[in-house]
Amino acid sequence: MAQLLTQQELKEQRVFRSLTEALKEPSEVIVLDLSSKNLKELSEEIIRFENLQWLDVSENDLVKLPDEITSLTNLQVVKAHGNEIEELPIDIGKLERLKVFSLHQNKLKKLPESFCELHELERLDLYVNSLERLPKNIGQLKNIKVADLYINNLDGLPDSFDQLTNLRAVYLGSNRFKKFPAQLFGIEGLEILDLGDNHLKKIPKEIQQLSNLNFLFLFENKLKKLPDELGQLITLIELDFSDNQLKVLPRTLGALTQLQELNLDYNKIKELPLEITGPKSLTSLHLTFNRLEVIPDQIGDLSALNELTLDENPLLNLPESVFQMDELKSLDLSGTSIHEIPTRVGDMESLEYLNLGDLNLSRQQQTKIRGYFSANKTIQIVF
Repeated sequence: MAQLLTQQELKEQRVFRSLTEALKEPSEVIVLDLSSKNLKELSEEIIRFENLQWLDVSENDLVKLPDEITSLTNLQVVKAHGNEIEELPIDIGKLERLKVFSLHQNKLKKLPESFCELHELERLDLYVNSLERLPKNIGQLKNIKVADLYINNLDGLPDSFDQLTNLRAVYLGSNRFKKFPAQLFGIEGLEILDLGDNHLKKIPKEIQQLSNLNFLFLFENKLKKLPDELGQLITLIELDFSDNQLKVLPRTLGALTQLQELNLDYNKIKELPLEITGPKSLTSLHLTFNRLEVIPDQIGDLSALNELTLDENPLLNLPESVFQMDELKSLDLSGTSIHEIPTRVGDMESLEYLNLGDLNLSRQQQTKIRGYFSANKTIQIVF
C-alpha cells in the first residue's frame, strides 16, 4: 500500500489533467483531475493508477462509475458530482480509505449495501438525486458529520440512522417526509436540522431531546401547531416556520434567549404572544402574510431587532414602541391597512429601508413622509 497523504499534502501534489498524459507514467499519478471534459464513460484503464488517492470526474456526462474503480484502494477523495450517474458499483465499499465522496447532482435512486462499509467517510454528499431509500446499515458510517440529502425522494430513514452519533448537520429538505423521522431524536449532538419543503403535519414533543440545535428549518410543511417543548431548545439561533398553517404560537418561544432569526412568514397567525419579546438577541423577525391586526406594544423590548417585516397583514396602526427601536434598519409595512405614518418614524436613526407600498398613500402624503427624515439621512422609501 502506498503511503496515504494528508488532505493538505494531496493539494500540493502534481495534478494530472489528461488521461493520455497520466497513462505515460501511471505509478506517479496520485491526483487525477478529469472534471468538465464531456466524458460519457470512464476508461477501464483507470485500474493502472494503483497509487491514485484523489480522483475528480465531476461535471461530466457519466452514467456510471466503472467496476474497476473499486480496485483503487488508496483513493481518499472521489469527486463525481454533476453527472448522470444512476448507480454505483456493487462493491464500492472496497474503497475503505475514502474520506470524501461527492455524489450530489446525479440520478442515484439507491445505494448498494456495501456503501455502508466506507467507514472513513465524513460527509454524505447526496443532495439533488432521486434516492428513495438509504441502506439499512447506514449507521455503520460512524465518521459522518454532515448528511446532505436535500432534494431526493426519501420518505423515511433506516432505523440505524440514529447510530450516526457524530452527525452535526442533517439536510432533508425537499423530500417526501410525512412524519418527523424519529431516528433523529437519538442524535443529541445535532446542531443543524433542515426538514423544509416536506409534508410534515406535526412536530413530536421528543424534539426537546435535540438540546444542541442551533438551526431548525421547517418551512413549507403542513404544520398547524408547534409543541411547547420547542422552548427547551435554548441553544437555537435561527428558526424558520414560514409557509405553514400556524394559527397560534407557543408562549414557550420566549425561553429561546439566544434566538437571532425567527421566520413566520405565510402562516395564519392572528395574535403574537407577549412572550415573543423574550429573545432579546433577536435581530430578524419575519411576519409577512399573516392575519395580524395588532402588534403588542412590548415589541419594542426587542432592542436588538434590525429587520421587521409586517407586510400583507390587516394592521391598522403600529405601537409607539416600534418607532423607538434604535437598531431597526429595515421595516416593511407594504400591503397593510395602515394609512397614517406618524412623524416619529423620522426619529429612527438606524432605519435604512422603509416599504410603504400598496398603502394607497397620496402624493401629498408621500412628500410629507419624506420630509420626516433629515436631508442628510440615507434611506430608501418604497411607495
